[in-house]
Amino acid sequence: MAKSTNRPNLLVLALVVIAVAVAAYVWLHRRHESPEAPVDKAPAAATAEALAISSDHIDPANEGRLVKVSGDLTLERPASDTQLGITADAIMLLRFAEMLQWREQCAGANCTYQQVWSPQLIASGKFRVQDGHKNPDRLPITTARFSANDVRLGAFRIDAAALGNQRLGSSLQTRPVPYPVDASKLPSNLAISFRGSNGVLYAGDPEHRAIGDVRVSYRIIPAGKVDLVGIQRGDRLIVQKSNPSLLPQP
Repeated sequence: MAKSTNRPNLLVLALVVIAVAVAAYVWLHRRHESPEAPVDKAPAAATAEALAISSDHIDPANEGRLVKVSGDLTLERPASDTQLGITADAIMLLRFAEMLQWREQCAGANCTYQQVWSPQLIASGKFRVQDGHKNPDRLPITTARFSANDVRLGAFRIDAAALGNQRLGSSLQTRPVPYPVDASKLPSNLAISFRGSNGVLYAGDPEHRAIGDVRVSYRIIPAGKVDLVGIQRGDRLIVQKSNPSLLPQP
């Protein structure tokens, strides 16, 4: 009989313990949330508007501030591909290098092989039929980009590489444009290896293609009118973003 009498008391005690535990959890949860609640409602510092300033001179009072500067980008020194000796009066010089290689395409047990221009090395050692479809083991030249060394927006110096890192032309709101070149622009030691055709350089015969041939073409991002937002650091503008409504003029 004693055991039967204690069962209701144990049940009540268990319910009390559970209720206390739930109340403590709710109290602790609200305590941890309360300091964070105002943060969600507060405006972010990044939303602060940039101060529009002139590009004609640098005001030390704006040091470290987010500013907006408009004007024409100018180049003190052009962008240059030092490997091939190609230069361009542009913010960025883009080199696209491709090699003629075999490409395997298989559908089930059937495989076909085509000659394609590719900027990446295609590993022919993994082909099902390797005989007669061997690719070179390395790329003699690769795709690359080259920034102008000294770009200015009025009195401010601009890092062209930083502009390029923001998805190339997206920072300037323009797309790269073709930049035709000829073998005559190459140094004499390289002109022997390349020949020009329609503004593209070929290491090989463009009329009689062979596996391992290389072709090199160029594009540029020209200087022009821009509207840039960035942090003023001395005479530099550390670009944060650009205004998509203002396009550079070639």
